[in-house]
Amino acid sequence: MKVYLMARQNRNQKSSLSFRAKRGISSCGKYFAEILRSAQDDLAGFLIALRPGILALCLLILPACRPGGSASNNNGQIYVTTSPAEATLLCDSANQGPTPTTISVPPGKHLLIVRKQGYREARATVNIKPAECMAVELKLEPWQGLALVNSRPAGAEVELDGANIGRTPLFKTDFPLGRKRLLFSLPGFAPKSVDVNIEDRTPLKVDVSLSPDAAELELNSSPTGATVVLDGSNVGRTPAALPNVKPGRHVLELSLKGHAISRHEIALQSGDRRKIDSTLKPLPGKITISSTPPDARIFLNSQFKALTPINSMEIPSGKYEIRAELKGYDPQFKTNTVTFGEETAVDFKLVKSSGTILVSTMPPGVNVYLDGEPCGLTKARGNEPISEQLQMDFVPKGRHILQLARRDYHEIQRTLDIAPKQTIIVHEKLVLRAVPFVPNAVLRTGDAPEQTYRGVVREKYANGDVKMEVERGIFRTFSKSEIVSLENIPSAGEKQGP
Repeated sequence: MKVYLMARQNRNQKSSLSFRAKRGISSCGKYFAEILRSAQDDLAGFLIALRPGILALCLLILPACRPGGSASNNNGQIYVTTSPAEATLLCDSANQGPTPTTISVPPGKHLLIVRKQGYREARATVNIKPAECMAVELKLEPWQGLALVNSRPAGAEVELDGANIGRTPLFKTDFPLGRKRLLFSLPGFAPKSVDVNIEDRTPLKVDVSLSPDAAELELNSSPTGATVVLDGSNVGRTPAALPNVKPGRHVLELSLKGHAISRHEIALQSGDRRKIDSTLKPLPGKITISSTPPDARIFLNSQFKALTPINSMEIPSGKYEIRAELKGYDPQFKTNTVTFGEETAVDFKLVKSSGTILVSTMPPGVNVYLDGEPCGLTKARGNEPISEQLQMDFVPKGRHILQLARRDYHEIQRTLDIAPKQTIIVHEKLVLRAVPFVPNAVLRTGDAPEQTYRGVVREKYANGDVKMEVERGIFRTFSKSEIVSLENIPSAGEKQGP
């Protein structure tokens, strides 16, 4: 606070002179003339004396220019200024309006108070004499807020409206009031701006989470151990974690011997966390598989591929379980690894686990069944009454039921126990069922009556020969060359033709 009391200055000494404004402007003019006379021989003294005179003149002119502006009742005049201006002035609790202003007060002590939004209140007590003029200047101190500023992670530089104010964690007791912008920066993290508003001394807490100024990559492959190449640089093997990948577009490659390269084009932004799982595709190798005996069914990892022999078949590199199966032989298993660019050979020596059954019948033309499944028909051997052997291979070891059946003959059933590599020979003669002798055909070998035969056709052979029962129990085989005609005899229920 500065209080200026109007002073009279002589050439040799400075002395205080109370200035009473009894006559308004004329009194002020006389005082000013006295100051000029005292300073006319000394320019420096003139300049020194001039300053309070001008101020005093202003003090008297201002109230005198107002209606009723002349001092009355011995009131004193106080000219109040503030820094900054436009503060509200209270004198003894009475509002006097905004500063700067001149107020008229009675002699004695008075309490001056100035207030302004955003500033601390300022006070001054003055003691004014009758008709005294006084100047009072009050400086207002701005209010400052309290702020606790934190960041995650800590250690970030903090700027307030472009000026660095410290590093987090930060406690500020002189934070300026109003709306402000804080800028946080930390190496390896993206800068972040935060707007805050402090209105009073209420503490403000500011917490900021900073995002990494990079992206994170988590890389996995199946199988593991693949080499990781990022933008042409080897950065490790899977599984791999890359915590500081620059934002932008990147080319990622995963490579493993014997497998095709897995290539990825990715675009990353700051703070991205990306997980990439890649299944590497095996490159082909070659495999040759043989078996004794051949024609075995080959399975790779339980999937059928082909019959042996298999020559230089391309398959993806990797580990395989190979199974060979052939009817009548024990299945065999082998494990083999196929390598990219190489050829692997696998050979199976199959062990027979079955036997063989040879069946002949009399007469031929008998249906043969094994365990209820049809296995074929015994074939005639020329005009002989016994058939050729019907061969049944790959009969599994153990007990089996053999059945022989032909129309008009009694069926035969036998139980057979067969061992691996065993051959069982079966010959059976079927017994004709007892049936009435009813001729059903007429066979002629000529025109004479004795060349006409009535009977039951029992067999027709592939070569055209016919076996006929000419009387009950009497059979005769006629060759194709001697047969002139063979006609069916209609049964009793059949209609005769016209």
